[in-house]
Amino acid sequence: MGRLADLLSSGKRPLWIEATAYAERLMSNGAVPWLDVAEVVAWHRKGQGLLKSDVVSLPIARIAEAWRQADSELAEEMSAKKRATVPLKILLASESLRAHIVEILKGLRASYGSNPLALVVPSPRRWVGDAYAAAHGEAPEVGEDEADGAAMYLADFLRTFGESGVDVVLLEESEQTAPANAVEIKWYQSVFNIAAHYRWECGLRIPVQRDIAGAEGLDFCVAPETVAGIPTGVAIASAFWQAGSAPTVAAGGFIFAEIPVDAVPETTLERLALLR
Repeated sequence: MGRLADLLSSGKRPLWIEATAYAERLMSNGAVPWLDVAEVVAWHRKGQGLLKSDVVSLPIARIAEAWRQADSELAEEMSAKKRATVPLKILLASESLRAHIVEILKGLRASYGSNPLALVVPSPRRWVGDAYAAAHGEAPEVGEDEADGAAMYLADFLRTFGESGVDVVLLEESEQTAPANAVEIKWYQSVFNIAAHYRWECGLRIPVQRDIAGAEGLDFCVAPETVAGIPTGVAIASAFWQAGSAPTVAAGGFIFAEIPVDAVPETTLERLALLR
């Protein structure tokens, strides 16, 4: 049983706070120095000290994009070919990017002895499109073959962090890439396999409700409402940050609270208190 599963079985209602954009505005003048290991760890610790999320997480795509923008050779190589999966393949194969993330994870694991540590990454289906758009300025058609290939590249990338103290991998979808059903989630099998190998708990975040009950490989999901048969982090609706009560969460679930970038600090702490 992993650290997240331990939390979910504790009888309490865990609170996973996603505050990257909010903390970036509040504590780093709108721009986290993603390429500086010490600065990223310090920024992360400051935010966690204020917000006290039960799960601590690192947004890998933000780091990867900063790396791409700073590395002209990498960016040029990503844009050299038009095949849909090439930009992501090249990005995730960067050994210097992998080593940089390993160093950040070392700092975070040392800082948070007992909290579950989560890698948050775009789903293979989403990231293959995002990487292609970054390289070529337009999104490609992404179907099963492209998603399956992207999952293999992502699995190889994640393998790098097998000894970095990671507990959880959360794949994030967009509204456009959210799987229509449990069958489409099988496209990510390579990621599920690597997560199982390292005994990581693997989840999927979908911003719109989908019928994914029975999906294999998922230890949990994050969704607007509880998904039958899957431990669910119920995502807080944006309206909550102005008014309203905490959502109903099924036994064995948790609350997933993404703080809006423009949230008022004093009000935010008051609203978070309602969720604890």
